[in-house]
Amino acid sequence: MTEIDGRVDLERMAKAYEDGKERYLANPGSSTVTLRATAKLVKNAYLEGRIGKYHFACDEPVARGGEDAAASPLEYFLAGAAF
Repeated sequence: MTEIDGRVDLERMAKAYEDGKERYLANPGSSTVTLRATAKLVKNAYLEGRIGKYHFACDEPVARGGEDAAASPLEYFLAGAAF
């Protein structure tokens, strides 16, 4: 398939789905996934966190005691719901 920015490669996604399904059917107990997130309070409401190899920061608006230096936890939640 030709790559087009902003488009989903449906063939690739279907293959990933089928591969995962085959792995599960071959060994049903192997489908458990555990994710670990850590967060460190840096100052006031500003936190730095990590999930796997990804690092991120969050903060609250000034009205909620933060410095508005990063997206708020609610904004991350809404972004996650959009995905």
